[in-house]
Amino acid sequence: MTSVATDSSAPHPLLPPLSLIIAVYNKPHFLRWIFLSLLNQTFKDFETVIADDGSGTAIGEVVAEFQPLFRRPILHIRHENLGFRKTVIANRSVGSAGAEYLIFTDGDCILHHRFIERHYARRCRGTVLSGRRVSLDAILTDRLTEEDIRTRRIERISFWRGHCPANESRHGIYFPPLFHLDGLFRTTWPILGCNFSLYKRDFLSVNGYDERIIGRGMEDSNLYERMRVRKLRFRNLSREAIQYHAFHQADPVPHSAETIRQFTQPTEYWTEFGIVKGPEK
Repeated sequence: MTSVATDSSAPHPLLPPLSLIIAVYNKPHFLRWIFLSLLNQTFKDFETVIADDGSGTAIGEVVAEFQPLFRRPILHIRHENLGFRKTVIANRSVGSAGAEYLIFTDGDCILHHRFIERHYARRCRGTVLSGRRVSLDAILTDRLTEEDIRTRRIERISFWRGHCPANESRHGIYFPPLFHLDGLFRTTWPILGCNFSLYKRDFLSVNGYDERIIGRGMEDSNLYERMRVRKLRFRNLSREAIQYHAFHQADPVPHSAETIRQFTQPTEYWTEFGIVKGPEK
């Protein structure tokens, strides 16, 4: 079943139709996996923006290796390593992105070959598309090879079945017709920072990520809640924009209960600590 996007406006011919923003911190072998999955994409005309939260030189080396293989230049936006500051580098990367449509993912997620196609096909102004992921366990991640990605072997259900949480298996089944059924019964879909998309104008309308959030956790919940206050719509894309999350150890969430309450229950859609510093004008 094919879907036609509800926005008929065409991007400027010299600008990319969309920008894919990939948040990374070290793990260059994961970035190689992502690039290999990008080479498999059915939708080819996109800009890649690496939002680098202070990685070592190996990330830049991987970017340079893959740069000639893509239609458009890869933008590598990096700042100094001062701890987890994804909110800051993501905002900077949005500012550098050339497209009017944005897709966000993380540097540990391998993308299904129709990932970009489905995000772009379902785009709609005033709407945030929210996908999910299949979290691979340590055993499968350790034995994963570049050939598994090049050949799209990773996309076979038999390849990863039994190596992800049982409640995530449904997120690895490609079935676009469910998009319309999901929309009938549910209108709120919390975003994951590794799998959502929207028009840049809508992202800017809430002033992007709140840069006061330093350290892992809350940045996506805060953004989602402010988008809800802004009355943006949310649609589920979990059975179309499929991705596979490589296992790795994660740092604990460092925030106090009071800080969590403050940032996950905002009453205003605009943050004065986002892309623009200060009140909405």
